[in-house]
Amino acid sequence: MERYLFNEEQLPNGFLFPCSFLEFVARDPIPDLEPWWFFCKFKDHADAWINALRRLYPNRHLIPFAKMQDSDDVACFDASGPSVDPRVYYVHAYASPGWEDRGSVTNFTEWLRAAEEESRRYKSENHDDI
Repeated sequence: MERYLFNEEQLPNGFLFPCSFLEFVARDPIPDLEPWWFFCKFKDHADAWINALRRLYPNRHLIPFAKMQDSDDVACFDASGPSVDPRVYYVHAYASPGWEDRGSVTNFTEWLRAAEEESRRYKSENHDDI
């Protein structure tokens, strides 16, 4: 399955997706990390979110790659400078500028570890409700 990783014009000059992310999204299928889902599977959503983040937070250089379902929380790569392994920010979109930041982790690998744990908890809690 083809993955959508934005058009060249949408990405800052010199921005490269980290190898760990590219390897992860190249899997077929992409592992289920519910409640997170990946923009690379949904071009229209990806384009809408990158544009929304630029409009909402014009002073930040964010490349969204995943979204938490049922919320406006988005995981984004820091594209403020060149890096082969950029920091990942948790952004609560539509919060007032300055209030959108929900923390960060060192890189995609650290984000993935946290998302896998969060997914296990989420699925366990939702399974208990059935």
